[in-house]
Amino acid sequence: MEIRFDVQMTTSKLYDFNLQHSYKQPISIIASAVGVIFAFLFINYLKWYYLAAALLLIFYLPISLLRSSFMKVKLIDFFREPVSYLLNDEGITVSAQGEEQTIPWSACTKACNTRQSYFIYTGKNSAFIFPKKDMGDKTADVLMMINTHMDPKKVKIKFGGL
Repeated sequence: MEIRFDVQMTTSKLYDFNLQHSYKQPISIIASAVGVIFAFLFINYLKWYYLAAALLLIFYLPISLLRSSFMKVKLIDFFREPVSYLLNDEGITVSAQGEEQTIPWSACTKACNTRQSYFIYTGKNSAFIFPKKDMGDKTADVLMMINTHMDPKKVKIKFGGL
């Protein structure tokens, strides 16, 4: 079986990945929790520095990720044109800017999702982004391909998959 689809990267698609990836890191979770604590301290004591700390800890990361996503989509040539993906028994073939590369399924370390996209990690900080909008009616076939070729322990797809 082969599945082929194109992905046009946008700021919102990249931001979705960056948020998901960043908020899985312990430091991001801790910073947000400390931000909430500062918000409660502000409510109780009405000191401006508690409010400043709360706003900084809660809103800095999402705003910086949005800015970073916007800049990457705008400045990186790879994101300017659609990227073609071909999923088959050998792996995932990526075609962009006249170049083609195949990543074997054995090199995929994790698969997860958000409500908008599926991500297949090939390294600690690198992943294929498969937005549901771009896959269209091929979403179920892509999920079947992922579940067939990846170790079930590496697949962390939630929300019923679809």
